[in-house]
Amino acid sequence: MRAGREMKILFFTEGTRTSAASRIRVYNYLDYHRQSRRIEARTVSFTSESYCRRIVSGKPAARVRRLLEKFYRLLALFRLARGALSADVVLIQRVLLPSCLQRFIRWLNPRLLYDFDDAVYLGGGRSPDKRFALQLALARRVIAVSRAALEEAAARGAARDKLTVLPSPVDAAAYRSGNLRDDKKFTVGWIGSPATTPYLKSVWPQLERFAGADERVRFLFIGALPFDTGALAARTLFLEWSPEAETTELRRLDAGLMPLEDDRWCRGKGGYKLIQYMAAGAACLASPVGANLEIVAEGVTGYFVRGAQDWETLLTRLLADRGHCWALGEAGRKRVLELYDYKVLAPQFYRLLEEVGGLRP
Repeated sequence: MRAGREMKILFFTEGTRTSAASRIRVYNYLDYHRQSRRIEARTVSFTSESYCRRIVSGKPAARVRRLLEKFYRLLALFRLARGALSADVVLIQRVLLPSCLQRFIRWLNPRLLYDFDDAVYLGGGRSPDKRFALQLALARRVIAVSRAALEEAAARGAARDKLTVLPSPVDAAAYRSGNLRDDKKFTVGWIGSPATTPYLKSVWPQLERFAGADERVRFLFIGALPFDTGALAARTLFLEWSPEAETTELRRLDAGLMPLEDDRWCRGKGGYKLIQYMAAGAACLASPVGANLEIVAEGVTGYFVRGAQDWETLLTRLLADRGHCWALGEAGRKRVLELYDYKVLAPQFYRLLEEVGGLRP
């Protein structure tokens, strides 16, 4: 790459801006760097916008739609190959291509950067674990969402000197333009997708017992597939995900939840909803799994829930001591500004691009 000109970066993303991982880990970075004029970015999404919208909404795609999506992906692969020829760097975000295509792209452009924020090595298709290991081997640098994810990569043969941890960042300023909490109510919330709703439903019996007859307690669930909340229906609000709901409605929360199972899939998750809760000034209650252990400072920004009964016990404690609850939220907000804001992580992201762009083939 010649000095003094913009880097030409090809970003091959799993989805469009509608897809949370692609938006957070690629498109928002590009927005941040747009004014710098240091990156000439080209993006190719492996998944169409209409298909991404269906995934987010939880609606199944018809057979014709799935067939059209196959043609879209073939076109995306053609655009990836063509763009790789002229790019200074090719960043592949989460996608695991067949092994022959991985090698072909590597042959077209050896300056590859791979980013993953989920347990893609457990995903669908043939031999995801082997394809993941090959992608790690072919990439010049690998970005993992957490130290737990980094260890998964290292266990599959990736050299540690090519591994970097970059958590999923937030624009902290967007979450804190005003505090929308109601001091007369206690709002407990969750943000996610239809696909992850079962984790929320698994702790609903404990949440239901906690709320009981206390009229102060409210529940706000964003992006969840609505389910029957029985006698608490009038105090439970289900909202579809939207950028506005994400940055505005979360500011109503006193406490945010992240229940998970302790399995291989969940241990690979990035814990992003916890970062969002902290950005919004909410206390965090989380299962002690994977990246959650890195994000929550126990007793400072929230608590880990080590048994089913603890969801009820800890929420009762926070409700009884609102001052402590809000102090946890304020500490979480400070932690986000120090560790997880785009202003902190975007320069690191750019340096990785610049480093890979400067490597000799």
